[in-house]
Amino acid sequence: MGDEKLPTGNGNEKIVAFKRKPVDHDNAPADPKAEIEENARIRSNIFALALAAVLVLVGWLLVKKLGETTRMEDCLMSGRTNCAPIAAKPGEE
Repeated sequence: MGDEKLPTGNGNEKIVAFKRKPVDHDNAPADPKAEIEENARIRSNIFALALAAVLVLVGWLLVKKLGETTRMEDCLMSGRTNCAPIAAKPGEE
C-alpha cells in the first residue's frame, strides 16, 4: 500500500495510506528526566484521585447530615414534641 492512493466514494478525493513503523520500546534509550516527570505525574494523579474521593465522601456525609437535620426541623415545625429518635435496646418494646 505504501504511497498507493485509494479512491473514495465520489472519485474527487484520494486517501493516502501510510505504513507505521513498529516501535521497539525495549531498545529505546532511557531518559532519566522523562522517567522522573512520569513518576511525578503518576503521584499527582494518585493525589488528585484521593482528593476527589475524600471530597465525594465529605459531600455524601454532609448531604446525609443535612437530611437528618431537615427531617428534625420539619418535625419540630409541625408542632410535635417527640421528634428525637429513641434508641431501644434489642428485645425491648
